[in-house]
Amino acid sequence: MKNIRTYLLACILFTGCLLPTSCTEFLKEEVYTQYDPENFLNTEDGIKKVLVGAYSQLQVNGGMREDQFTLSEFPTDLTLESGGQFEKDALPYINFQWDASSSFLRAIWANMYTAIRNANVLLENIDNITSIPADRLAQYKAEGTFIRAEAYAHLYRYFGPVPLIVSSGTDDLQPSRPTDEAFVSFVASELEASAKDLPVKQDLYGKATKGAALAVLTKFYLNTKQWEKSAATSLQVMELNQYKLFPAIEDLFAVENELNDEYIYVYPCLAQGPGNAYMAHAFPPNYPIQSNWINYGAQFRTYTAFVKSFLPEDRRLKMFVTEYTDTKGVLQKLLEDESGKALDNARSFKYRPDPNAISQNNGNDIPVIRYADILLSRAEALNEMNGPNEESIALINKVRQRAGILDLNLSDFSTKESLRNHLLKERGWEFFTEGKRREDLIRMGQFISNAVARGKNAQPHQVLYPLPQSEIDANPNLKQNDGY
Repeated sequence: MKNIRTYLLACILFTGCLLPTSCTEFLKEEVYTQYDPENFLNTEDGIKKVLVGAYSQLQVNGGMREDQFTLSEFPTDLTLESGGQFEKDALPYINFQWDASSSFLRAIWANMYTAIRNANVLLENIDNITSIPADRLAQYKAEGTFIRAEAYAHLYRYFGPVPLIVSSGTDDLQPSRPTDEAFVSFVASELEASAKDLPVKQDLYGKATKGAALAVLTKFYLNTKQWEKSAATSLQVMELNQYKLFPAIEDLFAVENELNDEYIYVYPCLAQGPGNAYMAHAFPPNYPIQSNWINYGAQFRTYTAFVKSFLPEDRRLKMFVTEYTDTKGVLQKLLEDESGKALDNARSFKYRPDPNAISQNNGNDIPVIRYADILLSRAEALNEMNGPNEESIALINKVRQRAGILDLNLSDFSTKESLRNHLLKERGWEFFTEGKRREDLIRMGQFISNAVARGKNAQPHQVLYPLPQSEIDANPNLKQNDGY
């Protein structure tokens, strides 16, 4: 199975070299960025290369620092950054001072629209192919549809509705933004369509499956507050009977356990690259590391208040380093100083360091959606529909039991709001270091108030990021988000 994963990642690396601004020496032999789709897509090999090129842009493992942390956790109550040259880039997101000139916003926009472009090329030509069996063509078409829909869903989490480009040959070079209703309807219908023809299991690790499409759809419905649809789709994921909670939460993210039944949708990583670069930022100063690892000056830290919110017996606490003996033999405390003052310096070691890492590149796969998220998403959707109920409590308790903490009782919650607030805590305890906190706070209406309570000058319009200024400058029909 690992060889299959290695093959797919090698394909991603090679195909990534066929994209603009990258590895131009390959372009002298076959200029795939200027191919004739009618010729290139008439073979199965050509279809696979277009798909892998699209996956390589969609799976932002190489940019996880910006995507899952800078944009998704630094503006929250879980994680902050200090030190190194990266601090100047991280501070605007920690302090709610970002603007439309951010290179991180441009990179996310460019990656997702490149994935969309590749998917469009496939989707607008695949129906003309007659040399490949219909069932395989349907699967390839479903993969292209999934990639395009997930790229749009990714953009939506940051920017709201963005221009819907559904053809590589469009004459409209200055598209406007659709209404929120039209955008949400399009993405949902695309994900629903892809789920019908995607297989439950794929031939290559990291490709879209039926479970991945339904999981992305579950979360898209949840984040757009379509509670009934989210609850129904999460049940579809559960009824596939393909997924279950990994027994030991503290070991789940170790590289040796990555091919597990809890991961539904992942960004595959290899130490040879593209790798998971998180741990290079998590090692505290002078932490005793292996010679093949690296400790960056840019330090990803965890707020003391969040670490102390866990129950003492919670197994998830084992994923934090709160003190250590440094390379000089000195005991370093990261949670509080001798007077009890919060240091906000604990380190999440959720991604256990890969023994075979190469510098910053660890082989730990990055889960985008795992089964615990489906359980808690359904619990949340049912609460929003009906208020506190037995099934929501049972679903939450499955996750709590795995963490080794006591069950909740339905009688603990008298209102929908009380269970909603508790679910926000549960999701924090379960999904820290996974880039979900911003969207959870926004969905539950606490993103701005939480920031203000922490002393940030956060404004209501900051639930969305600004569209990249370069895109606004190039397209007079592109309306900037309010407040920017």
